[in-house]
Amino acid sequence: MRFLIVTTSREAMPVEMVMPAMHGMQAWLEEHRAAGRLVEAWSFAGMPGGGGIAEVSSHEELDQMMAGFPFAQTSYMSIYPLADLDSSLEHNINAFTAMMEAAGAGG
Repeated sequence: MRFLIVTTSREAMPVEMVMPAMHGMQAWLEEHRAAGRLVEAWSFAGMPGGGGIAEVSSHEELDQMMAGFPFAQTSYMSIYPLADLDSSLEHNINAFTAMMEAAGAGG
């Protein structure tokens, strides 16, 4: 299961917490990259925040991963499940075709 994770700063962190949080973030990234759970990560240029793509076996594994996110208490987090685009297009085409056929059959 792949998920897009997007985080942006919600409030300023107390200055005494900035360096520990940044070092914590480095450790968090290293841990989850090494485990293969975080396949991409980036920051937003010129603003606090960033994102990544997590690849995990379950929602619970994602929840466990994000529970340790060092900036969680001061960030907005949005998490989106990702689907293969080709499969998604095919599913939507099939569903729309079925709806059109049903509408034509009833009208």
